[in-house]
Amino acid sequence: MEEKERIAQIISGNTEMYRTLVDRYQTGLIIHCENILKDRQDGEDVAQEAFIKAYKNLSGFETEKASFSTWLYRIATNLCIDMLRKNKRKVHIENIELHLEAILPKHIEQEEVEHIRKLVSELEPPKYAEIIKAYFWEGKSYQELADAYGTSTGTIGTWMSRAKTQLKGKLV
Repeated sequence: MEEKERIAQIISGNTEMYRTLVDRYQTGLIIHCENILKDRQDGEDVAQEAFIKAYKNLSGFETEKASFSTWLYRIATNLCIDMLRKNKRKVHIENIELHLEAILPKHIEQEEVEHIRKLVSELEPPKYAEIIKAYFWEGKSYQELADAYGTSTGTIGTWMSRAKTQLKGKLV
């Protein structure tokens, strides 16, 4: 049975069908969360929370924009980042992005990459799109961006955070 059919059945009330998706992705998602959080129990907790959030928001999931696994992993990654911030642990976005690059090519299709690039280009103000592209795609440091914009690295961090929040809103 195709993923779209499974999702349609789940939305129609077949909650047992969701169990098949959980069984398929649970182990990989726990490992993904554990790698980001560096803690097994937190990884399991966040993975479970991601499955619950995905289930509650499944009716809003658009199967033509992304695969379920890509959407689920993005939810989990965002929850991991939220947990790290909440617990005031240092978030090294570069490490998270490297980990995502390692696993997402298995789950993400080229059209999804193009969709994300399009969403980034729509960020407002335009400088948010510019710093996201420069940082993630060109490998520029916060210091290089601060020098280019004539501002501090703290301001770049604030802009980056706002840009990611805006992008997160467009993705989920």
